[in-house]
Amino acid sequence: MTIKLIATDLDATFLRADKSFDRQAYQVMVDLAKKKNVTFVVATGNHPDKVAKYFAGANQDFTLIANNGAEVVEQGEIMKTYPIETAAFQPIVETVLANRDRVSMGLVFTGVTQAFMLKEMAALGYGNRKAQQYFKDLRIVDSLSEINEPILKMTVDLPDFERPFMEAVNNRQLPIHVTTSGYGAVDLVNPAVNKGVALKDLGDQLGILPEEMAAFGDGLNDLEMLQLVGHPFVMPNADPELFTYGFEEAVADSNNDGVLKTILADIL
Repeated sequence: MTIKLIATDLDATFLRADKSFDRQAYQVMVDLAKKKNVTFVVATGNHPDKVAKYFAGANQDFTLIANNGAEVVEQGEIMKTYPIETAAFQPIVETVLANRDRVSMGLVFTGVTQAFMLKEMAALGYGNRKAQQYFKDLRIVDSLSEINEPILKMTVDLPDFERPFMEAVNNRQLPIHVTTSGYGAVDLVNPAVNKGVALKDLGDQLGILPEEMAAFGDGLNDLEMLQLVGHPFVMPNADPELFTYGFEEAVADSNNDGVLKTILADIL
């Protein structure tokens, strides 16, 4: 069956460790995809501003699934969002504080236009310095009541403690979906949301079936997307758990542009 849509994660999948990629090969891929009417999708846990920075100076004519599926952006316009219920905020704050000694970056609330961080969270780990590297327009607030827009994602960094923290969150039975991209980062989103859900919704909108899609990923936050599509590829450098699902392996790892090489050799 012809592949009509290709989706890829960014960090440790499409991007090298230094956040670069082969721009010449990327443009060749973009041109071929356009010629063959194949939709290219970036599906990431990152905020749109961060994605724009990675692709600065390169073609950005792709659909973006951001914040681990909580936001879908087309040509700079937000098409759909899946906000988190505010009832989940305080219990998550409490769970983070209960594990404060494990935190390298306190909890950040990502909204549509800006990110928020409680003062007590800014005092944890590396303070707000690390958060400011990842979140544009980070606003430090005294209380949750100062968060004045819908929140699409909550993020906390707990190196080597992701799974115990995720278990602690799940044990609270909150209206939340918790996932990790690895490397200490834990994301919390609307329970109805993940990259797979957003990709399925996008496919329905475009008239593209899951079996007509290919996807690339390296982390557990890519699992639902990989399970959805007919042609899933896991990176050689992926989380070991992903290799237990029988996904096909990309021809090279992320530091050697495995996504682009696989697309150009096997898909387009």
